[in-house]
Amino acid sequence: MTARDDAAHTFTAVRRGRPWTYHVTDKTRFVVGGAQGSWGDVRVGTVVQVRWHRAGSQRVAEIVGIRAGRN
Repeated sequence: MTARDDAAHTFTAVRRGRPWTYHVTDKTRFVVGGAQGSWGDVRVGTVVQVRWHRAGSQRVAEIVGIRAGRN
């Protein structure tokens, strides 16, 4: 993940060399290493996998999988 905007509830991730911005709603689920996560777990530099749908011209995140940090 390369950017996060708390005011707009969006984050940007790069896929195949291209940045994509995803919108987060109250229905977005966050999963960290198989456990329940939160918007607070979405940090710049983390690796994410996003299941999303299109709402007009926006990509809305349904599930955000966050790779757990390595010790």
